[in-house]
Amino acid sequence: MKKCFSLLILGLFLTGCTNNQMNDEKNKIPTSDQAQFYHEIETTLTSKTVDDIVDFSTIVPKEIAQLQKKEEIFWLDQNHKIQGRTPMYYLQSKIGCKNDTKQDCSIVGLQAHKNNLPSQFIVDNCDSDGWCLITKPKFESEQINNIKQIAGFYGFDKDTYTIGSVKGDNNYSIFKNGKEIFSHKMYFGAESVVEDASIILNSPAFTFYDLKEWKDENNPAVRRNIWFNNETVNEKYSVEASSHLFSYKDKVGFVGEKDGKNFLFFNGQKISQDFDEIRTNSCCAIFAYPIELDEDGILFFLAKRGEKYFFVEINLNEYLK
Repeated sequence: MKKCFSLLILGLFLTGCTNNQMNDEKNKIPTSDQAQFYHEIETTLTSKTVDDIVDFSTIVPKEIAQLQKKEEIFWLDQNHKIQGRTPMYYLQSKIGCKNDTKQDCSIVGLQAHKNNLPSQFIVDNCDSDGWCLITKPKFESEQINNIKQIAGFYGFDKDTYTIGSVKGDNNYSIFKNGKEIFSHKMYFGAESVVEDASIILNSPAFTFYDLKEWKDENNPAVRRNIWFNNETVNEKYSVEASSHLFSYKDKVGFVGEKDGKNFLFFNGQKISQDFDEIRTNSCCAIFAYPIELDEDGILFFLAKRGEKYFFVEINLNEYLK
């Protein structure tokens, strides 16, 4: 009887292990036996270094070199990076005032910087700061000046995107060549309601500050959200916040947040362990944070768990198998 009971317990144990393995495989959340596609490397970086030094174009290669001297192996090919997203071009409004005064002023055109011009745009009359007036595509001044609160302008290919509030309230719209394509309640942050504007799989993607409610007149409840392909990412994938949309092999991924934890989401599934933070931006940074891809499908990013920082690498090709 004892022998049968032991066999029953052993059978249940093995069945439980098998079910767990099947669930892990189904969700593809990395475990120790799935190291072929998931890789974490603990860094020597501290919060002070990460928060104070925003030029990751120098700090990341330096840290990688130091870790490689300690025989840490990196998957990412630093010499063969590819773009999983293409930033839109930031455009600046040109203001004209009657009789050269500061009164009766309006937006009379858009400018692009001479060192960062959309390839299909035609410009003229560059000023001393390098901002050049866009002559093509044509600027629709009447439509723009009917918007009470302008939040920003972007350009890509032959298209211009205007973001603003028609009534001057919390309802902001995105206009493509003068036609409204999206409207939502947004919060105007330090510079705009939009944190990032990129082209993903030939379609515009806007990361915006999603205004949920006002706790009081000085305390808004705000979460990052992404509008892409005529829908919002938070609602589509049931996450609380999303940022840094990217693509690989015609599939999209992003940094998601739920229950206070951050993770990578790709091809409709969570593909990383949980972190307290995944770096995608900074209010003061003038350099992008290191979320990168290479030709072999290695995704690379910097994340924090507790007080430790990690370089995380995920082989998207292996994951998709």
